[in-house]
Amino acid sequence: MSRRILLQHNSGEWHGLFIRLDQNGIEQTRFATVLHVQEDSDHVVAALTDCTTGQTRSMRFKDLPTGMQVNPDGHWSLGPDPFTAWNWNYELCLAHGQQRRRLIVRGNSTGLQSVVMVQEARAGVQLIDPVLPLNCWIERQGSHQLWSFQPDLRMELDARSCSLQWLQSSGNWLSIKRHYGEDGALLALPSSAVAGAIDQA
Repeated sequence: MSRRILLQHNSGEWHGLFIRLDQNGIEQTRFATVLHVQEDSDHVVAALTDCTTGQTRSMRFKDLPTGMQVNPDGHWSLGPDPFTAWNWNYELCLAHGQQRRRLIVRGNSTGLQSVVMVQEARAGVQLIDPVLPLNCWIERQGSHQLWSFQPDLRMELDARSCSLQWLQSSGNWLSIKRHYGEDGALLALPSSAVAGAIDQA
């Protein structure tokens, strides 16, 4: 069921822009990409091409990878299961119609190391590139961090949780959260609502 939902909302060709930021939210580099997601011989195949270098990296799986979570709207997250403070990498994706927003978050025992913000759209859909260089606004309270990449895109990061939130034109927020218990076990996806509002389209 989860694999079918994943393909229903995420398959096809996506044209994207990857922006890599350091732990202070300052842009380090950006590059355009083309991603192809399809079903082939009962496997899900994702092939990402860096348009700058021409290099393609592929991922292929039959069953959902261990630690991958997919909600009924096709939003998903991927990361370690169980959590370990020594080396943690999260990927979160919100898929909505002809567009997607993704984050790739990397950290270790010393804390957050880097964040990659990704905006993607299907062929023919034009996206506005973020300002160059991108410099995020970050609010820190202890281990909790709130990152604002753009007025409509933000991340909340804590010791054992990470969420991606995307504001829609309707005024509602789409959200997906990856979080772990005190024992390091991956917890179930919470409701995708933020502040009680969610665009279900």
